[in-house]
Amino acid sequence: MRETPALFTTPRLAVHELAAGDVPRLQALLEDCSDFYVLVGGLPPAPDEAAEMLAERPPEHLSWTRHWCAGAFEPDGTLAGVLLVIADLGTPGCWHTALFLLHPRQRGTGAAAELHAALEAWALAQGARWLRLGVVVGNERAERFWRRCGYEALRTRPVEAADGSTRTTTAMLKCLGDAGVAEYLERVPRDQPGSTLP
Repeated sequence: MRETPALFTTPRLAVHELAAGDVPRLQALLEDCSDFYVLVGGLPPAPDEAAEMLAERPPEHLSWTRHWCAGAFEPDGTLAGVLLVIADLGTPGCWHTALFLLHPRQRGTGAAAELHAALEAWALAQGARWLRLGVVVGNERAERFWRRCGYEALRTRPVEAADGSTRTTTAMLKCLGDAGVAEYLERVPRDQPGSTLP
């Protein structure tokens, strides 16, 4: 039982902010998801991956107001997933999902769609107008999932992967309520197609 109330819940998971005491179970989760790390970065998670994840913050050149490293827990307390969410990244109202990762046993169960729907409702209730994320080109399962969730591609940019190689990521956006893509791109020129801004 977590001491703090859930940020939000789904029919099968409860999402709570993670703390330093959660590092061992988070590290175990990340190691169980090694296939994801190898796919997007070329290497399995580092031995201190979980601790680094809890300490990580957005780049200094981008504005933001709040950051969550949150765990998705099953009713018995098992850590089934992890979310990294940043509020107001680059502009007020843009909520960025830096990581959305579920244990392999959750794949194909509908848990991911439920988790995203709950995340969207939670963000919207706190003023989100856009949901943003990045997907490594070639991660076809993720690309299909995010399109089904209503995201559209904006721009691609090269990024250095964990193994030192260069990968291409696609910035994707979902508009909420009456928010539109044109307004977002006017506010965040770095996500305009063809932009070379970091």
